[in-house]
Amino acid sequence: MSSVMAMGHRSLLHPGVIAALVSLLGPQAATGALAAVKRRSALHGCTVSAPEQSPLLSSKAGNGTRQAEDLGDDPDDDDDDDDDDEADGSDAPAGFYVPGSDTCVAISGTLSTGMQYDWYRIKAPAAGLVRISPDVTTFPITASLRLESGQALANGLYLSTAIEFMFDTTSDDNPTVEEASITLGPFTAGVTASWFDFWTGEDFVLVGRIPSRTVGLFGVNRRLTDTLQFSLSAETLESNQSALGLSRGARMPDGVARLLYDDGTLTIHGAVALHDQRLTGDSSRRLGRAAIIGATWQHALFGRNTILSGQIAGAIDAAPYIGSQLDRRAVLPLLAIGHATRGWSGVLSIGHDLSDTWSTNAYVSRYDLKLPFPGSEAGHIRIDRLSANLVWKPFNGIKIGVEGSTAWQNAEILGRVVSTSLAGRQTSLQVFLERAF
Repeated sequence: MSSVMAMGHRSLLHPGVIAALVSLLGPQAATGALAAVKRRSALHGCTVSAPEQSPLLSSKAGNGTRQAEDLGDDPDDDDDDDDDDEADGSDAPAGFYVPGSDTCVAISGTLSTGMQYDWYRIKAPAAGLVRISPDVTTFPITASLRLESGQALANGLYLSTAIEFMFDTTSDDNPTVEEASITLGPFTAGVTASWFDFWTGEDFVLVGRIPSRTVGLFGVNRRLTDTLQFSLSAETLESNQSALGLSRGARMPDGVARLLYDDGTLTIHGAVALHDQRLTGDSSRRLGRAAIIGATWQHALFGRNTILSGQIAGAIDAAPYIGSQLDRRAVLPLLAIGHATRGWSGVLSIGHDLSDTWSTNAYVSRYDLKLPFPGSEAGHIRIDRLSANLVWKPFNGIKIGVEGSTAWQNAEILGRVVSTSLAGRQTSLQVFLERAF
């Protein structure tokens, strides 16, 4: 895994490595690639954006050889380019061409800070919910830094690399690797977000500040039609969950198959996963499995953009595949290696633009996990969440808002002591400021 990360890092920082990769494709391809290089004496603007694949089942011509969009060759077209970007809804970060090559490099990131106030009510015999003190006030700071590169090769394939780190002062001083991947045409390898997952909760600060479920991945993604994509990937949980030991002793990586429909207004995501798991203190094994279906629908409501999104997932002996980042962070450390699990999770969210600068978001979710033993129940974990926020975006890249969240949590595991935060109600209130660049 570290070798893959190192490859992505070197490819990004040393464009000469990319030329070496091209040479491996053959002398003819290497000569063509060098002939296609535009020698640039000054920095020119561009965006790192992977081209659309030509559909396998469609007669329409694709633009698989389209290179990164040049924003700086014709100054008179700058306004038109900006208008096109806004119309397309593209959020690809602006970058620059490496002098002397057609490699586009972009640097982007976010910085989020604010104040968070949490208070708890726990269950007490014959007293219902009672307050525990003191309430907690924190000043979380999270930041992410992403570097990516992309270029079209002479043989028509598009080569891109990406490396991203996340810093969170509330959990660990060490950065978390969110992505370190390389993509060549339809193939992707490295550390990145699982292709099984769908709902990210990025519109909610309390969810978005938690690192996503990154995995070690090797996969292929193909466009079947203009609106339908199919992908297969081999994934390992070790990248950010090795301390939990949830995949310790696995003979093979997890297998994930995904089907994705996207027509610009409606997105439907369906995926299945198989997970090899060793039983506790035993040489026998079981095959875990999980499935998910999610959808996002975007439409104008009352003259303003509205987005509905949600998903439902189920898993047997594959607990990491259900729940949001918040749920997994709370639950997975409680699970023993090889513990049998059965559970499901669901979430429904809505986002609505109140004006050009004001918007609001809300979601409700449930996480339900059982830990069965032969002939008995060893434990049950259930978490219900409700969250809403109000966001003001006075300028491009600036986000200011307030967010409230309540979680009703109950965790009972035979022979295990659980945190008091999982034995009642937790309420959080945040005021936040986010700067993206």
